[in-house]
Amino acid sequence: MQKGDLVYIMGDPSRPILGKQVVTRGLISEVAAIKHGTMGMVLDVDPNVGRYGNVQVLIQGQALWVSNGFVKSTNEEG
Repeated sequence: MQKGDLVYIMGDPSRPILGKQVVTRGLISEVAAIKHGTMGMVLDVDPNVGRYGNVQVLIQGQALWVSNGFVKSTNEEG
């Protein structure tokens, strides 16, 4: 996954996925619920993007950090 990729936020359709907006020094300023299937664009990728990393996604004009497990590239299958 790279900056500029179009992605879907996927998870359990009956539960919202939480995205967080981080301000200076790693403080969380806001947590937002994201619906299953929401489309976004990758802004930044955590260097520890392995299984438990985070991806910053632009969703409806808001930049939110989302766990890598919930972010699926639009060209991924499955």
